[in-house]
Amino acid sequence: MLLSLTLFLWRLYRRLSTMFSSERLTVPEYVSRLQRGRSGSGSGSGSGSACEPKAVSPGITADVQAALAHSIPALRCAITRLKTSKETSDADETRAAIAQLFQLVEEAWVLPAAGRQVAEEICNRIRLDGGLDLLLQLQQTPAVEITYESAKLLEQILISENRDYMARMGLGVVLNLTRHQEDAQLARSVSGILEHMFKHSEETSVHLISNGALDALLFWCRGTDPTVLRHCAVALANCAMYGGHRSQRLMIERQAAEWLFPLAFSKEDELIRFYACLAVTVLAANKEIEKEVVKSGTLELVEPFIASLDPDDFARSLLDSSDCMQGKTAADLQHLLPLLDGTRVEGKCIAAFYLCVETSIKSRQRNTKIFQEIGAVQSLKRIVMYSSNGTVCALAKRALSMMGEEVPKDILPCVPNWKTCEVRTWLQQVGFSAYCDRFQELQVDGDLLLNITDQELSTDLGMTAGLTRKRFLRDLRVLKTYANYSTCDPNNMADWLVTLDPRFRQYTYGLVQSGVDRNIVQSLTDQQLQHDCHIDNGVHRARILSANRGPFKPCHTDAQPAGPDVFISYRRTTGSQLASLLKVHLQVRGYSVFIDVEKLESGKFEDKLIQSVQRARNFILVLSANALDKCMGDTAMKDWVHKEIVTALTCKKNIVPVTDQFMWPDPTSLPEDMRTILNFNGIKWSHEYQEATIEKILRFLKGQQDQTDGKEQKKK
Repeated sequence: MLLSLTLFLWRLYRRLSTMFSSERLTVPEYVSRLQRGRSGSGSGSGSGSACEPKAVSPGITADVQAALAHSIPALRCAITRLKTSKETSDADETRAAIAQLFQLVEEAWVLPAAGRQVAEEICNRIRLDGGLDLLLQLQQTPAVEITYESAKLLEQILISENRDYMARMGLGVVLNLTRHQEDAQLARSVSGILEHMFKHSEETSVHLISNGALDALLFWCRGTDPTVLRHCAVALANCAMYGGHRSQRLMIERQAAEWLFPLAFSKEDELIRFYACLAVTVLAANKEIEKEVVKSGTLELVEPFIASLDPDDFARSLLDSSDCMQGKTAADLQHLLPLLDGTRVEGKCIAAFYLCVETSIKSRQRNTKIFQEIGAVQSLKRIVMYSSNGTVCALAKRALSMMGEEVPKDILPCVPNWKTCEVRTWLQQVGFSAYCDRFQELQVDGDLLLNITDQELSTDLGMTAGLTRKRFLRDLRVLKTYANYSTCDPNNMADWLVTLDPRFRQYTYGLVQSGVDRNIVQSLTDQQLQHDCHIDNGVHRARILSANRGPFKPCHTDAQPAGPDVFISYRRTTGSQLASLLKVHLQVRGYSVFIDVEKLESGKFEDKLIQSVQRARNFILVLSANALDKCMGDTAMKDWVHKEIVTALTCKKNIVPVTDQFMWPDPTSLPEDMRTILNFNGIKWSHEYQEATIEKILRFLKGQQDQTDGKEQKKK
């Protein structure tokens, strides 16, 4: 027995020696050049091992081992150098060691196929060799440049295992860094660190929010640095997706949905806009806070933005970024499914687009099977079959085609009018082809399909297996929810049921067939709902009856809604960022604000826009660089800003110009009908002192204007 144990230990020693040998495989040129630049021995050891058989460790491919063979020794050398320089307080040597580590990590992430595995191995090794501890200690050094550079490296190495370590040992350090909100350079790295840490767990997210991390992100959302804004957008999306319902509620309490508006409205970076849209869409999927999210106005930006993007172009932009080029993991992609299967069009739209983008990336890695494994394929097929939204349907079809999956045919939405052939097509597409002949034999059309019961499936249609019937009835509920009942529902019961719960739309046909309309809905009983309208779920019946007990409120389509407190007019090319900031600053202070998001050139939209100016109590004019240039010579009043200004002047609105890098023009260069605008007092916007500027704007809105403010600006 002792001999056997000795032999086993010897074999284990040989195996471990082989696994961690630095002379096993040759590293690619661009990964090893840093090591060879500092030591002339790199190429010699590589060529010596090239002729030997290449050992492959379990779970690690030969390509990964090839990249690690020389980078691991260089990594150990850099960590040793970092430890020594810290002990000797050599600032220059510390910065050089950090730079060496950063380059090794950065080059690993950009490897085409094996980059994720190589980078994760390197990041793990940094933690195991004490490098992560050193970086946390360096965050507290008085040397500002070292703090900046070590924070930048820390941001790059926060893979899953390192996030675990940070959550246990380093959250206090991170939270201390968030208190330096005014430090623009530090914000670039700290916002990136928060981006990673909000993915860790629900508990970590709540802890970060409770200790000021979310407040720091929302403060940085006011800025203009694209790097910081990108990190903020992704961090907020991660908080919404991974932080759980408690974190989502805290985000709403801190008005995160409102502060996502400037990010989603940004015209400078599609990634910023995308992740801001993703964040607000995830928040809206939570029914408890859906109303607050909708009220923020940010959700309106999602579908037009996604419709303007091309998934392949977007994927190529991700491939140019070392942070995104490897795509998302299966665990990350699974968080999209609730959006894909939810009731909001915005959620389906952005989730289908995201899957198109990821399919483009995964097809390059030959890993499209991941989508079948996480259950995304069935959800996409369901969208193609039932969705009436053109953007969502087109994206779902594109994703399925790119995955190599069969794209189902569109289902005719008017299910009550289906013939037997359409029922047969539906059966084939939802996986019940074996029962097509029996349905055909019994002449099951759309009307019979919508009224079919579990007992009839068993006795008449031969579905003897209980689980098969449950699966069929589940698909039938989906069909009932998406069906178009316009030919048999003159009183629009379907929309009324949706106001109670989107799932209740499945009961439309039963109510309509029983003769129920919105005039007698209040007099229904529980027994009538169950036996006559075939609503078997007792809780659902109780909720419908509870809604009926309140007074019926007819829809007054002619009633004019109250006007907004403020209408914001702006030049899209130079003023959209400031306009969106003003909207949020005013909105979080209780003002209702109208800001048009698309400037559509349609007659109905023009009428609506002009009416919004007429009904608003105040008119804020954002005068950004060259804001009035298009008004010059516009005698036909074709320019939108010109139209809005003239309407505000005609209606004698309280007009508040807000200037940002604006040069006042010669009055004679403007059309006569708008020249008066130059006589109004203006407020100069300050990005550095936003709160003070907003307070001045509020005084103007309340009529407490400083009469000298605008004149002084013009003199300057």
